[in-house]
Amino acid sequence: MSSDRTLTERRVRAGQTIRVIIWLLVAVVVVVFAAVNTNKVSVDWVVDEAQIPLWVVIALSAVAGAVIGFLARPNRS
Repeated sequence: MSSDRTLTERRVRAGQTIRVIIWLLVAVVVVVFAAVNTNKVSVDWVVDEAQIPLWVVIALSAVAGAVIGFLARPNRS
């Protein structure tokens, strides 16, 4: 029975490692993409319009997507 437990623990650990690697790759891609896009863009807020760098829009979108994804994930017990 202890060998089953260690096999399960190894699978869980491998899944966690893969998840961390994927998150790091996504983060690197977002940072590189944002760093390349430094032009100012017009952002229309409902009551106002502003000129802000595109990398700020990309970063805010990435953070908002991560937060929404975190909050919308199923609860794992």
